[in-house]
Amino acid sequence: MSANRRRNRVFLVGLALAFGGVGIVSCGSSNDSKKVPVPSGEAGAGGEGGEAPGSAGQAGSAATPAAGAGGVASSAAGQGGAAGQGGALGEGGASGAPCDTPTTSRITIAFDATNAERVTDLQWTNSAAKPTPNIVGEGGPKHCTDPQEFFGQSYGAPEGTAPGPVVGGHLATLSQCGADATITSAAIGCEPAGAAQTPVTTQYHFYDGTRASELRLTRSVTFDATTPVYVGTTGLRLYVPRVSIGVLPNVIYPNQAGTAVTTAAATSCGGDCLIATGANWSGKWFADVDPTSGLALIVLRDPSLTSAVDLTVNYDTSSNSNLASFVVLQPAAGWKAPVTEIEYLCFADLTSWPQAERDAAKLPVGCGP
Repeated sequence: MSANRRRNRVFLVGLALAFGGVGIVSCGSSNDSKKVPVPSGEAGAGGEGGEAPGSAGQAGSAATPAAGAGGVASSAAGQGGAAGQGGALGEGGASGAPCDTPTTSRITIAFDATNAERVTDLQWTNSAAKPTPNIVGEGGPKHCTDPQEFFGQSYGAPEGTAPGPVVGGHLATLSQCGADATITSAAIGCEPAGAAQTPVTTQYHFYDGTRASELRLTRSVTFDATTPVYVGTTGLRLYVPRVSIGVLPNVIYPNQAGTAVTTAAATSCGGDCLIATGANWSGKWFADVDPTSGLALIVLRDPSLTSAVDLTVNYDTSSNSNLASFVVLQPAAGWKAPVTEIEYLCFADLTSWPQAERDAAKLPVGCGP
């Protein structure tokens, strides 16, 4: 992809969510009254432009977080300082649970220090209690401090088309409260210098128990009545889970009946291979998989969303990555209202998701709402 991109950094280490770098507010900081908006898990009714954001759940009262494994990292990206004492993961959300409510996610995640929308590390503790490799794919020319291609982008499909809400040179900050993290774009980006950014908010929520192997992401892009129709654009990849081709080279997706899957090698699509919702694809989920180890990253769309989508299978050579993504189709009149996408990223291996269940398009327990 040819659009530009940028950097802010945060860690979810082992059993605790640890945040470090620039522009981060945690529940235990000097601003204890600062709250992270929590995704509601549902989108409100939208107009022609797609789903408008639903109301966020209310966070609980401020509390000093208990120390947890990993904790809040004290160093900025590239400085490698020691981690400080931080808070254990907390559920938060509509229940109003405080920030220090414990939870035990099996996902480890890190965000860039200047552009928190850029995920720099994503790992999972598998069924054998061993960490997976970092699955993130990134690369290409530099745009400010971002590589051109990274995990967590948002840009048009097919490649080379607008818009580009989250690309290299993007500036964003992150706030954390327990198991909830919210990333908010700055008004002005880094590249091109002084250019206004489309307002984007991305929220992550982590779970424990049977759902400890998944996270929920909610991204809202603030289109409005002045947003143009983008010429040549089929749709928008609202969130690109760009993974290393060496770790997760294949894509599987279920048929409309939900009884079987199709397997595609990402390397077979040097550009966007768009697959419409229909008999061959249900429009509900896809998974990036390693056919040898069985490691899988399932990307599941929230069932409350009603906007039309394609699936793109795509191999990018500059980042050596598989960037299979949902593509939210552009309405005939363009996006004239905010668009919100809610997806679940679920990790699995052959123990938690046996091959027979994969072949039958049956998702593992704990994946989804």
